[in-house]
Amino acid sequence: MVRETQKEMRRQRTLDAAEALIRKTGTTEFSMQTLANKAKLSLATPYNLFGSKSAILYALLNRSLDEIAEGAEKAFAHPHPVQRVLRAAASSAAFFVSAPDFYRPLYRFLLGVGDTVHRPAYMERSLDYWKTALLGFVQQDLLPKEAGCEHLARQLVIQFVGALDLWVQEELDDIEFKAQISYGTGLLLLGVARIEDRELLLKHLGTLKRKLPRQSPFVRPPMTGNPPGPPSPGH
Repeated sequence: MVRETQKEMRRQRTLDAAEALIRKTGTTEFSMQTLANKAKLSLATPYNLFGSKSAILYALLNRSLDEIAEGAEKAFAHPHPVQRVLRAAASSAAFFVSAPDFYRPLYRFLLGVGDTVHRPAYMERSLDYWKTALLGFVQQDLLPKEAGCEHLARQLVIQFVGALDLWVQEELDDIEFKAQISYGTGLLLLGVARIEDRELLLKHLGTLKRKLPRQSPFVRPPMTGNPPGPPSPGH
């Protein structure tokens, strides 16, 4: 029991040190030796605890998902199915912009480096977040067969990741990113909402449209110059 507690403490020290390095340097391209020094551990310890640098970064990504889900508890408790999803979307977007100096480089790693082990598990957890957000639609049997919970949740993940990539690359600023997430979510819900909820969604979309970028983010230069390329997984 004591050994397990000590092991968990070393895991948290490693993750906290990795987060501190990302915040300080704006990149995930630090060495494992630098990480070990920051955590005041031997070089072998992070490898023994996690196996690789990629696993450490995915542990940070999963920790962020835990915090996103915790922050969305009020949204998930909302009784109105449409409002529940819209608030879950707004909550998750607000989470990222709360610390852009950390989440931009961390999620640049997720979006830029392939991983056949950790990435699928992470994306499955992201899918579960949106399934939870859609639970009100499921409980009230509001989704048509052509757009079941699984399919709609996947589209919500895809549109979120697309906007997240533009934000990570600094082609959307914080306000535009939050607006894009809420707008895209509302647009997807418009296809499955009840007639009485469509007016709510159309008003929601009209308000957000004014906050979207006037120039396509696909052709705009990044706001602070070109971001660094995809980081090395650093095994």
